[in-house]
Amino acid sequence: MRTRRVVFATGHVTPNHGQGYFPEDIRRLYHFPADLDGTGQTIGLLEFSNGYNLRDARQFWTSHGITPPRVTFVSVDGTPNDGGRSPDDEEATLDLQWAGALAPGADIVVYEANAGDTYASFAQSMTRTLQYILHDTQHRPTVLSISYGDGEISFDPADLRQWADLIRQLDARGITVCIASGDQGAYGLHDPNGPKARHADAPASAPFAVAVGGTSLQPDGTETAWTYRGPENGGATGGGFSAVFAKPSYQSAIHGTGRGVPDVACNADPATGYQIIFQGQSAVVGGTSVSCPVFAAAVALANQRRAQRGLPPLSGLAALLYGAQMTGVYRDITAGDNTYDGVAGYAAGPGWDACTGFGSFDVSALVERLSQAESTASEAAVLELAPAAHAPEPAADAEPVSHPTPEREPVPVPESASPAPEAEPVPDPTPVPEPQPVFRRQPSLPRTDHEFIVRVKARIRSVEPDAQAHGAHHHRLLVDGIQVLKVWHGFSDEVEDRALVAIRYGDALGLPGPIPGLAAGREIELQGRYIPAALARSGDDGASEAVLDETHHPFGFVVYEGRLYR
Repeated sequence: MRTRRVVFATGHVTPNHGQGYFPEDIRRLYHFPADLDGTGQTIGLLEFSNGYNLRDARQFWTSHGITPPRVTFVSVDGTPNDGGRSPDDEEATLDLQWAGALAPGADIVVYEANAGDTYASFAQSMTRTLQYILHDTQHRPTVLSISYGDGEISFDPADLRQWADLIRQLDARGITVCIASGDQGAYGLHDPNGPKARHADAPASAPFAVAVGGTSLQPDGTETAWTYRGPENGGATGGGFSAVFAKPSYQSAIHGTGRGVPDVACNADPATGYQIIFQGQSAVVGGTSVSCPVFAAAVALANQRRAQRGLPPLSGLAALLYGAQMTGVYRDITAGDNTYDGVAGYAAGPGWDACTGFGSFDVSALVERLSQAESTASEAAVLELAPAAHAPEPAADAEPVSHPTPEREPVPVPESASPAPEAEPVPDPTPVPEPQPVFRRQPSLPRTDHEFIVRVKARIRSVEPDAQAHGAHHHRLLVDGIQVLKVWHGFSDEVEDRALVAIRYGDALGLPGPIPGLAAGREIELQGRYIPAALARSGDDGASEAVLDETHHPFGFVVYEGRLYR
């Protein structure tokens, strides 16, 4: 829950003599492109009860020949910026100074909120802040950096799923969410007295987030996994497998049972740390708190290049990072592990591993690959995100994998259903693409924010009289005994046993005509948009039950009495 940072005096003897890297060092070692600075982009920084001193930041930037970026402070809940006076303010300080140093042409928005002193209050604040950013039409970042979290077991799984859904929505709107993978290795907990087992860090384990781990970077460019077992300032790159989220399709080649983290990594070791100016003094910082805004700055540069080529901001980046087209981007880390506090970690090895992900990256190559991606905010990767239901840990020797091509789940029409006489047979609306296309494009979903789409079987409990709404006729049903067959952009355990169903027909948007013989007690299969009851009650119609509608959409259909209606 606490911030991920390790700060120590510059007099500490370290492999780079405690000096810490400057912005020009990181730009050189990770090959940041010289012709990009993030112009036209906005980097969001999520901060909890951590202020910053803009004078410190400007001193840091100008001392390295960097034109200070424009910085905007946004209080989500009325929490003020304390001006960097608290000892806990290193987090906002390092996020701001390093995001601005590597993408100085970008606007930076600092979203501040009070997280309280408990995991429950932290969870509430995280939810509230993500919701705020999702609806912030004034600043609207194109990348968001989050350096907070803890092991998944510290939080209610319902909160984790809510965060994951908000991150999914942010991603669908072209706001890439980068999250630090943690500083407690495979153990994953800030509490040293927690259960001695492996824990993936949350919210980094959210499937639509990009989880950023840590390395130890030497001045000659060599890197190992970050693990420091000294007497003070110990830490290790967070990594492992989720017990809440199932393995997404883009990680299909990984030998683990849940969502694996991290995806990528870069320098995080305090012993090879980063210079900042804090309260007027130079300091050296480390932790995945810093590697996260470093990667977020790289995403801002990629989005700048995309804008130059007439493309929208990235969406679905977590999946794109696993594409075969990323060959040549990564610097594979094959030495070290993330053992921490007596909990055996995962070893770094060839390809992806639960220690450093795919490793670090050449930013120039990353930018060029991502600037060619056809993913957009309305056409992002469709990912399978059913909860893992406390999946067991993978074996300690879980094998690393090479870069798999990301899979895309099409939304098919069932082959077993025969078309009704009233409607012509309709082919699969999303045929399987040819093997290994370059960043395959997926047809857009009903809304640009990727609505929750479900396919279910259910029993008709009651049939209400047909009604007119939005200029068309609608069958109105109450169904129960819902059996979930498939979900997109949501979680199967969010689908309730009962739902109100609206089936549009008789106009250009709806089904060609009514479905004959709808009757209580019969089975029906439906595919369409799903709105949970809590959201439906607060909507325009004030429905008392969950709602399943838009079965008329090109992605939707109805199967009744063995006949397909589209």
